[in-house]
Amino acid sequence: MRYGRAATSPRLGFRARAGAALLVVIAAGCTSMSPVKQPQNYIESQQPKVVRITRNNGSKFMMVGARLSGDTLMGFVETKGGAVGEFTEFPVGEVTRVEAQQYAHGKTVLAILGGVLGWAALTAVVIHQVTHVSQ
Repeated sequence: MRYGRAATSPRLGFRARAGAALLVVIAAGCTSMSPVKQPQNYIESQQPKVVRITRNNGSKFMMVGARLSGDTLMGFVETKGGAVGEFTEFPVGEVTRVEAQQYAHGKTVLAILGGVLGWAALTAVVIHQVTHVSQ
């Protein structure tokens, strides 16, 4: 070690900033499609961009811009052989399940923990190499 500054090399500072940026990206991107408990309230209050709908007949599809008007659910759906974004509406009573992209708390905790452990391991390796090279 030269004057006790081996751990403060510019490369190490860059890696620390890169690791911190990676953690921010991981935390921001932890969402998944999850069932909605009260679909009508959720669609009205949250106005989600995309929802996955399951109907009584078992058909599933993604709906963009889902809106409610009385007891009718409406939005744009991609159908096989049809136009992308074909406007569709049907009674809410035909819906058995609605899923929406929501923040996944458990996945986020695991991703952050994994990122921190990976960052710590990488930092330890770099510090170990820097101290052995400068000796």
